[in-house]
Amino acid sequence: MINNYEIKRENNEEILYLYFDFNLEFAKIKGKNKKQKINEIIKEYIKENKIKFNGKKVTIIAGGLLIGTLIINKPVQNQENILPQTKIVSVINQDEIDDNIDQIVLNNKEENIKVKESENTTINNSTTTTKTNEKKDEFKINTSDDSTNSNQDFKQQNQIEENKTYITLYRKNNTLTLELEEYIVGVVGAEMPASFNKEALKAQAVLARTYALKSIKNNTRLTDSSSTQNYKSVDELRSMWNASFDTYYQKVLSAVNETNKMVLTYNGDLIEAVYHSTSNGKTEDAVNVWGNSFPYLVSVESNYDNTNPSFLKDQFISYAEISNKLSMNINIDTHFEILSKTIGDRVEVIKINDVSYSGVEVRSLLGLRSADFSIIKNENGVVFQTKGYGHGVGMSQYGANGMAKNGYNYSQILSHYYPKTTLKS
Repeated sequence: MINNYEIKRENNEEILYLYFDFNLEFAKIKGKNKKQKINEIIKEYIKENKIKFNGKKVTIIAGGLLIGTLIINKPVQNQENILPQTKIVSVINQDEIDDNIDQIVLNNKEENIKVKESENTTINNSTTTTKTNEKKDEFKINTSDDSTNSNQDFKQQNQIEENKTYITLYRKNNTLTLELEEYIVGVVGAEMPASFNKEALKAQAVLARTYALKSIKNNTRLTDSSSTQNYKSVDELRSMWNASFDTYYQKVLSAVNETNKMVLTYNGDLIEAVYHSTSNGKTEDAVNVWGNSFPYLVSVESNYDNTNPSFLKDQFISYAEISNKLSMNINIDTHFEILSKTIGDRVEVIKINDVSYSGVEVRSLLGLRSADFSIIKNENGVVFQTKGYGHGVGMSQYGANGMAKNGYNYSQILSHYYPKTTLKS
């Protein structure tokens, strides 16, 4: 949920900036305990990351915009100078935070949400794309001077010079300025197995470029994790690919160069370039995941996903763990009933103990690989058998690779997964 932080000194005061990922879990924080839940998330993040911070102000940034500022008590620090006992005592613009958390869903006027989820079996899995990895136009929440300055500073960091675009990449331990195409090479290498067919890699390059440029347009911070797009430097790719580095790097570089400046558009605008690892045989309509429709994010056949060795996966979860995550008593006598399925053959509504959940909610709460799941109970817990991996919207990476192997080029792959869109340079 919090994908990065930094400490800045402003007016002789340290300020802790926390960068939130507007993913599904954050969007679903609702109810009377919303403030308390947000406070607990922040306190836990500070504690787990052993953040050395001597100030009192915590600023929340999401989608490149400042949405609120928290004032914390000055705790008694331990020897490591961390804040395990942080207590939030007042909140500036709390009403705005409450209002806008309810609005953190993908819709036609909010184009900054990162909804990408990916599985790359050759690299370590960080916080799941969305996503393939899980946004908004003018999402103005706070009009304070801090917010304005933050946005102006961010705009200045992404520049277009001599027909080259430069992006600012916020990594865990440092910040880089990279030429766009150099960045795309690192994204494609991190997001999709380099062993995939070159036409699939080219399709991935177009989507990565589209996503990056839309992020620049919307003043969204690009990180190196699946909260935006995974990225690996040349040295990291060398370490990951080992003896295959020269072959794989040239293959990825060629895929990026052969799609130079190509982006995917709808009615002349950059699309929401969402994608995922593996479908269940069909992609999902965006309305069934985020509640809003896009003409190009509709359900289509995806016939090659079962080539993923992890297409079917059994995940056991104990009754105690399910009880904890659903905040209700779950045991062998609990009745699980799937009431309906979506057009993409994923669970739409499921009833558990007479409480109805969406399949997307259950997937999120229980950490399932997909919203296409079946349930097998035993005396110790539940085995959830899932098909595919990811939210299911947009291009399936394994599906794209299957299409490429069967003679489709990158343009045809993109047209299939994003109907009514146009390639543009």
